[in-house]
Amino acid sequence: MSLLIKNVILENKKVDIFISEGKIQKIASRINKKAKDKIDGQGEKAIFPGLVNAHTHSAMNLFKGVGEGLSLKDWLEKKIWPLEKRLSADDVYWGTKLACLEMIKTGTTCFNDMYFFQEAAIKAIQEMGLRAVIGLTILDSSPWGKREDIVRFWQKWQKEKMERIKFSLAPHSIYTVSKENLIWSKNFAQKNNLLIHFHLAETKEEVDNSLKENKLRPVEYLKKIKFLGRNFIFAHGIWLSKKEIKILADYHSYLVYNPISNTKLAAGIFPYQNIQNAGIKICLGTDGACSNNSLNMFKEMKAGLLLQKVSNLTPTIVSTKEMFKIATENGAQALGIKVGKIKEGYLADLFLINNNQLNSIPNHIKLYNLIFSYSIDLVTDLICHGQIIMREKKINNEKEIIFQSKKRTKKLLNN
Repeated sequence: MSLLIKNVILENKKVDIFISEGKIQKIASRINKKAKDKIDGQGEKAIFPGLVNAHTHSAMNLFKGVGEGLSLKDWLEKKIWPLEKRLSADDVYWGTKLACLEMIKTGTTCFNDMYFFQEAAIKAIQEMGLRAVIGLTILDSSPWGKREDIVRFWQKWQKEKMERIKFSLAPHSIYTVSKENLIWSKNFAQKNNLLIHFHLAETKEEVDNSLKENKLRPVEYLKKIKFLGRNFIFAHGIWLSKKEIKILADYHSYLVYNPISNTKLAAGIFPYQNIQNAGIKICLGTDGACSNNSLNMFKEMKAGLLLQKVSNLTPTIVSTKEMFKIATENGAQALGIKVGKIKEGYLADLFLINNNQLNSIPNHIKLYNLIFSYSIDLVTDLICHGQIIMREKKINNEKEIIFQSKKRTKKLLNN
């Protein structure tokens, strides 16, 4: 498959981009190569690298709005976990498709997922055409989060060669996974060269309970049991001490900032400056739509910027350029995938916007406008692995996905 993108604006210059075998092969002012497919920006569309959502639970889109106004503990224990026990593979299939639909429309081409019924999620993601890292979830209390399920799944899928799907091991957190299962997870991930995707220090209560039960803060406890290592991506990290941040920096960990979910659940504000000063790479994620009500990474960038500005009373604490890098390049590095830049040799995960939309005018500071003035109508085309997934805002089977998702949600909530 080859694709020629003509007359698009890249960093204030009009260029052509030639793509084949899923990669960006050439960027130049004019390219005359033949291609099987073509997009013409006519000098009016700008092009950007696809966004990387570094932490989400995609199929939770079905539970959007459930448990409004609750703390994280009550939200999980009283609303989410009881609902999840009713889930079927078909629910996860349609919930994941609905999530992909929203991500496509808002410029996300790759996401780091943690949920259940992974085979159903893989099927949905492959059909939608996006790129993902599928987390093999470990959760002591869940009927689907057992070691034997992980081993069985891995034996079946490890030899599958999929261009857009990778795997991680995803023990949920210190408060839902036993010491024994945490250590098993670390060993399994190392043996099979898997990323570990983990919730960490999301609430003050998590830290207080760890101090009470383990006499150590969460990171200190994880270090003591020899769980920590390289190739880790931690979500949240709101309540980390400076000592814990230093430990994570020593292990070259990645941390995912989830500003809207953290704000909505009143969990706290990510200590951006302390983490950045320690040399830890920061990524951006939405968390699940159930604790966010959106998988829109543009909203996440805007909220992330504003929260840091006001909480530190420093308008220059993080620039729009840095936040965009966090939402693209940093997430890609954390996941070990060569995306996040528009550069020859990189995988062709891209989106185009219409510079003539009302909310983008005047567009003399394009990246600033993109983040602060974004609306869902702005993204016109999306490409993943060189394939056009959305052309002129049109996506295959959109109505069917919405219908089936509504149907599944109604059934789950009314049982």
